[in-house]
Amino acid sequence: MNGFWSSWWAFAFMLAPFVIAMSGVAMNTYMACTRDFDRIIASLPNTSRLTQRIPFWGATDFKTRWYLLAGIAGVMIYPKLCVRLGVVDAEDLRNFPPRLRRRLLMTAWLVNIGCIWLAIGVALIKLSPTR
Repeated sequence: MNGFWSSWWAFAFMLAPFVIAMSGVAMNTYMACTRDFDRIIASLPNTSRLTQRIPFWGATDFKTRWYLLAGIAGVMIYPKLCVRLGVVDAEDLRNFPPRLRRRLLMTAWLVNIGCIWLAIGVALIKLSPTR
């Protein structure tokens, strides 16, 4: 096993989660900078927690738009829980555009898979014998 960690395969194995996670971050960045952001916000008119945050945070700067999209992507991963907790309106989720839902889910899952892969890789390195 120790021979593996000193090979190019190990380098590729540990580089892959960064590539996967950063592609999710890049997709979220793209959506925050395009008209997709306005479409997503317009698709959630009855979501009180979201509409309360927009005037407070201001949806004009990049950082706020990015965080807001990341939060909405999290809502798309666990929609039933978020409806039960009152984070989002069930009718808004039913009427949400499927294309944007897929893109939000893809960004969230790419980041999650990259982070989980990295954690597994670090655990494997820590558990491998030193000799």
